[in-house]
Amino acid sequence: MATKQKTSVDKYFDALTESYDAIIDAVKLGNERGFRLSNNLLAEAQKGQREAVELGKKFAEDPTDVGAFYRAAMESATKAQGRTLEFARQVFDELSQSRDETRSVVEKVFSAQRAAGEAAIEAARDVASTAGERMRTGVERVTTRVRGEAEKAGPEVQKATEKATAAAE
Repeated sequence: MATKQKTSVDKYFDALTESYDAIIDAVKLGNERGFRLSNNLLAEAQKGQREAVELGKKFAEDPTDVGAFYRAAMESATKAQGRTLEFARQVFDELSQSRDETRSVVEKVFSAQRAAGEAAIEAARDVASTAGERMRTGVERVTTRVRGEAEKAGPEVQKATEKATAAAE
């Protein structure tokens, strides 16, 4: 089965599609990253809210037990710090991945744009070459036709010239 060779126009649009796909993939990845971070932030806020309610309950149960309340408050604060550090680590991991993905996308887009530019130049050359060839062919046809008409008209012009010369004498 014969495969169709890609034209420069096909290459141009393939390169544009590749570039747009890379950008869309980057947007999707960023959207997923934002969702993960937002989801984690909400989960951590919910945990903190529940711990604050538990701490309030502990205090309401026995406001005079300052030692137990202090221990519960310290435990809650320690957990909150741990969650904060974990969330910060996740943010940095996501930023690192984002940097790597951005570099990859930029490389893909530049590569695709370079291919699109080369294909556009090739297409312009093809159009110019085809137009030039068609012009040459058209000029040759006109020239051949005019030459043929001139050759047909030659004997008649010669006769008319001879008649005009004879009449003038």
